[in-house]
Amino acid sequence: MKKIISLLLALCFLSFSPVVILASTAKIEIDGENQYKALRLTPQIYNAANSDLSDLLLKNSKGETVPYFIYRTKMGKEDYFIESLAPKFTTQSFDKNDKKTDIMIDGLKNMRLHDVTIDTDSMFKRTITIPNGRTKEIYNLSLNGVSEVDTTISLGGQIAYDDTYVMTIDDADDKPINVNNITVRYYADELVFEGKAGEVFTLEFGEDPTKTAPVYDIERYKDEILKGTIDRVAISEIDDTTAKKAVSTERDYKFLFNIVIITITLLLGVVILVKLKRT
Repeated sequence: MKKIISLLLALCFLSFSPVVILASTAKIEIDGENQYKALRLTPQIYNAANSDLSDLLLKNSKGETVPYFIYRTKMGKEDYFIESLAPKFTTQSFDKNDKKTDIMIDGLKNMRLHDVTIDTDSMFKRTITIPNGRTKEIYNLSLNGVSEVDTTISLGGQIAYDDTYVMTIDDADDKPINVNNITVRYYADELVFEGKAGEVFTLEFGEDPTKTAPVYDIERYKDEILKGTIDRVAISEIDDTTAKKAVSTERDYKFLFNIVIITITLLLGVVILVKLKRT
């Protein structure tokens, strides 16, 4: 009985053990004469933040929290909000009953993807499958002096939730194609806030499941702000040394804690009843 109680108490203690969160910061140098500023979020921020960006915290040079809203354009409406990058990638081929090649792309986590283009010097016409199961025929042909090329896969805003985004080419009985480079275009969001030229702000971010998106009053009148002229600012420095901070998981384990307490109480009651009968 003592061992059972000890085990339950240990479980209760573990329920309140902190979770280590890896936090990063980005320095933002404020410029421009207008009242409101817009910061274009970068892949590094998307990769390290919560998928809904709920952990973003903006502070001024005094350490005070600065209210903001996230400006997200509708997909396909404004090309200005489409950015491109050449991410790191690897390929892996499988020689089994069905020969396939996986193209594994890093650095796309939490990003809304517009399309992916494969740069290759191979001549082919094959089927590629993306993570949601959709397939497309891609090709790179040069016949009779005519070139036909379509190696771009439209992703329509699909979000990459994993660290690695995997696309699979069906090679059938052919050799894998040569993938020289990958170009990814994605829909970028902007952080809009009030600031003055010459100030230096800090954006804190880091995947933290305990955080919910902040609610600021600026969200209520964002349409009026967007009608005016907004200065666009950029990140001058990112510190991703993964400073550690402990976050209590008490909220997540409240139900478990109640169960532990009730169980301990019942067990103690049984022990007392047994002792009373023996006496």
